[in-house]
Amino acid sequence: MKQLLYGSFLSLVLLSACTKEKSELPTGTFYTVLPCADCPGISYALDLKADSSYSERMVYQERSEQVSEHSGHLSFRDDHVLVLDKEEKEGMRLFKIHGDSLQMLDIEGKPIESPFADRYFLTKEKPEEFNMKLKEKSFVGFKARGNEPFWSLEMDFSKQMVFKPMEGEPLITPIPKPVRPQDVNAVSYRAETEKGTLHVTVFRRKCQDTMSGEEFGYEVNVRVKQGKDSEFRDYSGCGDYQGDYRLNDIWALETLNGEQLIKDGKTPNLEFNLMENRFYGFGGCNRFSGAISINKQQVSFTKAATTEMACPNLEAEGIFMQHITDQTYDFKIDGLKLTLSNDQAIMVFRKID
Repeated sequence: MKQLLYGSFLSLVLLSACTKEKSELPTGTFYTVLPCADCPGISYALDLKADSSYSERMVYQERSEQVSEHSGHLSFRDDHVLVLDKEEKEGMRLFKIHGDSLQMLDIEGKPIESPFADRYFLTKEKPEEFNMKLKEKSFVGFKARGNEPFWSLEMDFSKQMVFKPMEGEPLITPIPKPVRPQDVNAVSYRAETEKGTLHVTVFRRKCQDTMSGEEFGYEVNVRVKQGKDSEFRDYSGCGDYQGDYRLNDIWALETLNGEQLIKDGKTPNLEFNLMENRFYGFGGCNRFSGAISINKQQVSFTKAATTEMACPNLEAEGIFMQHITDQTYDFKIDGLKLTLSNDQAIMVFRKID
């Protein structure tokens, strides 16, 4: 009888210990830098909480423009293996507990065999090379090209200008502040570096490629002086704004909520300058200007500063300005047509050639 009681007691102790071991969940944030074939490493952080929830963050160093984040719940498998609630074929799903560290396993639950096997261990101490720095977002907002000789130009308005001749090295300069020449419908950019000087002038007039016959919205002149050159080299060609930079133009109002706002007189218009994050325009009587911000396919207007002229269309102008001031719109560009829409209004504009 004593042996039976002792055996039952021992079984209960072992079962209790086993159950306790299963329920122990390491909490806190664990870090590692995983191997990466085409970047310095993948910064990975896994945060485990006592309620069996988790969150993970991941950044491909020098590649990611945003942090990849995911959260969910986890469970135990085989006593020492944590299972994140992901699809079975997904990686970064299984982790084996080793005291104060976690070992990332492959999709079959096996240790990952690699010359960098140590990088698949996560600890609460950040590796020296761990960082969550994001790659600076870039967007080529304007492209131009020319023939005889062949050349190309790309302008990233948040970063740089890149001029590529058919022969020789590219010339890369920081993006300078734009200058508007007097009495000319154009904008000019001039930058100097140790490697040379780049002067770009973009004229708002139609341009046709001399070889392909393709039509562009802008004529482009480029002056370049590289290295030890004593004289500038002149290039001419055509270009256009890219993507959202198509907004960078002058647009005349056609309808507001389906109706023509001004029937007699000059129609209101809007001009967007995305390099300066400004808008300009004419309301029917007065000129106005203000600041804008762009977020994906939305444009937000601030309160505009206006001149104070009187005219017969002042009331209609007031209606137009009410729909502009401190408003945010979704925008859509379809050929020569721009549509601004929100819960209160739909405005349709046509590009002014």
